[in-house]
Amino acid sequence: MDFDVLKDLVQTITRNKIKNIEVLGNPGEEKSRVELMYDGISAGKFKSEEDIARHFFKSDAKDPNYRKLKNKLIRQLVNTAFFVDVNQPAFNERAKAYFTAYRDFAAASILMLRNTGKSGVYLFQLVLEQAIKYEFIELAADVARILRRDYARIAGDYEKNQYFTGLHRKYEEKRRYETLALDYNETLVSYYITKRSPNEEIHQRATTYFNELLPLADQVDTSAFYNFTYNIGIIKYLSVNDIEKALQICNEALKILEPRKNTNRGTLVSLTMQKMACYTQLRITDSITVREMLEYCLSMLEEGSFNWVRVHEVYFYHCTYSGRHEEALEVYGKISQSPSFSLIDGSHHDNWLLLGGYLHLLAKLGALDPAKVEDVVGPFRYGRFFNEIEVLAKDKEGMNIPLVFLSILFHLAQKTFDEQKDITVDGLEKYRQRWLANDMNRRSDSFLKMLIAFAKKEFATAAAEKKISKELEVLKSETPQVSGQNFAVEVVPYETLWALLNAKT
Repeated sequence: MDFDVLKDLVQTITRNKIKNIEVLGNPGEEKSRVELMYDGISAGKFKSEEDIARHFFKSDAKDPNYRKLKNKLIRQLVNTAFFVDVNQPAFNERAKAYFTAYRDFAAASILMLRNTGKSGVYLFQLVLEQAIKYEFIELAADVARILRRDYARIAGDYEKNQYFTGLHRKYEEKRRYETLALDYNETLVSYYITKRSPNEEIHQRATTYFNELLPLADQVDTSAFYNFTYNIGIIKYLSVNDIEKALQICNEALKILEPRKNTNRGTLVSLTMQKMACYTQLRITDSITVREMLEYCLSMLEEGSFNWVRVHEVYFYHCTYSGRHEEALEVYGKISQSPSFSLIDGSHHDNWLLLGGYLHLLAKLGALDPAKVEDVVGPFRYGRFFNEIEVLAKDKEGMNIPLVFLSILFHLAQKTFDEQKDITVDGLEKYRQRWLANDMNRRSDSFLKMLIAFAKKEFATAAAEKKISKELEVLKSETPQVSGQNFAVEVVPYETLWALLNAKT
């Protein structure tokens, strides 16, 4: 740093310095209302704004005093964000550089507004260096644009103006292609998630996008562009249930992205989870290889994070599909005993409750020790279990299916189907015709037909055996949908459940 730049910084701060920076943890404020409010929220003492307002003001969240306190905490939290300690395991070198670069970008922007050109330009050049090194493409384009302008208007340095003009054009082009790939990817993802069944329209659209983007990959040459492009390739094949080709695309993407220092860890985790799901759907029971995938993902994830929970869920399915039910129980125990388990909400919370219910079902069917399951999952209280699940119950042709089947299977396994009044054969037949008789749920449709025959005690007749044999052929001809899904509709393969149910009776 030139002395002129240092002098420029000192003079700027002298003119604009403040007496006290409002951040959390200032000495002497340990017992302030702001600090107490922060501690209460952090510890889970306050569940809502109403709780906080009652605690401090014996009022409600509309109280002006509460709003003033809340705004003060928000301001201190935002200010404190600039002093986050990045020297911890959760931050790798790229994450540290990302935090530092954007913090310095904000500081440089503020300095430029204070008419301190020398120090602002100096900081922008440092930011640009890091942005190029770590492939922060948007940041590189923005900073190069600012420096291009400033060297044309302020510094009057033609050579540097031309240098930054070249960089600006280069990174704007990269940004344009990354944005195009992002747009194609997001268009497909939002459409594909709503269409879980094989879909030719999605396949054709993904094929068009993939064929347009892939030839540009060497030219753009950024990790983000490769990621978006190959994700489109994965959707291209998942949309027609070509799992082998989807697995091939996963491997190609990982081969390119793993050696690159600038690849986001989340990208590698996502691709590896998709690869794990492909193994599960293809019924590749190579436990050593899949376990290595799990460990690879965990090496890049912070324990308790959303993806840390998610990758265990994907591995849970692999265990149930491979018949390793004891290991599935161990996975459930690891997640349920994690402090982050209580923070899982919405459909993800419901799904883990559902997984616990299926572990109890496996115990009821003789595949697991009931005492071990109860020790890990807790006791299964039938009525309370179904009342606790709120989100999945509304998805009539998606994740509601395993919830409905769990109830049927439990009653059939403990021979109480005829005694209960909540589920009737006629009601199940109506549910099947309305929600399952479609291409998306063909396997579930066939399995429910089998369960209805079982409930009606028709499975022992010749006609019923012929009918059930026909439905079993449907199950054999189609693989369960695991890859590309947010959740597996079949927590345990229907063939496995059918075999266990028949063995039980």
